[in-house]
Amino acid sequence: MVTVVLIDVALVGLLAVVVGRARAAWRHPRARIAWLGALVGVVALLTQGTVVPLPVLDGLLGGSNVLKLVQNVLTMVSLWLGIQAGTAPVTARVHTLRWRFPVLLGILFAVVFFVAMPVRGPSSFHFIEDAVRTSTGAWLYGVVHMAGIALVAVLLYRSARASLPGVRPFFRVGAVGIALGCLTEIVDLTLTRFWRPNDVVSALFDPLFYLGVVAFVVGILRASRAASSIRRRGESLLRRLGDLARQRGVQRLAVLSPDAPLDSRLHALRVAVEDAAIASSAPLTSAQRALLDDVDAHLTRQDSGVRS
Repeated sequence: MVTVVLIDVALVGLLAVVVGRARAAWRHPRARIAWLGALVGVVALLTQGTVVPLPVLDGLLGGSNVLKLVQNVLTMVSLWLGIQAGTAPVTARVHTLRWRFPVLLGILFAVVFFVAMPVRGPSSFHFIEDAVRTSTGAWLYGVVHMAGIALVAVLLYRSARASLPGVRPFFRVGAVGIALGCLTEIVDLTLTRFWRPNDVVSALFDPLFYLGVVAFVVGILRASRAASSIRRRGESLLRRLGDLARQRGVQRLAVLSPDAPLDSRLHALRVAVEDAAIASSAPLTSAQRALLDDVDAHLTRQDSGVRS
């Protein structure tokens, strides 16, 4: 029951990001990375069967637990996109990301899944846990996919170093919870297959992993709010700076396209305004200088971990 609640809480949180950030994702290509990560996460959580019964979903794929593979790959990709949203350059786009790592990891998952478990039985939420009692192939796949997701969680923890202070703890707690959950599952699968299952170890995965997922989702929600706030402030500064530029006869810059990153346009216009003031020997007023100082403060902020 607790597991279902945690899954549904995470699902609602990610749905809020998908809906709330849809406009930003449409208008700003960089924001599509985080938005896509949330969308993939929604689909991954839906495959858990808490909303649509698992046998129905798995039945669409043949009813042989292939849904488990899909779920694992989607979970990995969602976490990886969350990392990219916080660490990729401001000019990054979904299609320019380095997809080699998640593609190779997804292929590894699929190869081990189909080769190690050619016969998988009917749809089941605890498919791996049940199969591992008699199948070394199921144990191998469980270990491989858990190790892969744990690796992505470690990368998420490292990427959180660049996050804003108010966001960083959630990503780190989420990463630790996910990684520890994966490690306890590996221990549990190993004990079940080769020795004797331990009830305490068996009970650790769900709370650790899904509390980690919930913490990660809370981090995404807070980061999304921070990104919206930063973007609105940048747009406001750009409008005010544009008004100042027109007052002082500064021409709009043809070298930058309207699709250029907001900070790039803001910086270029800020430099043009100050250069024009120097060239015309018409000093900026204190209010105009204060506006440039506000622009400088905005451009030198630390927001690489906003996951916009």
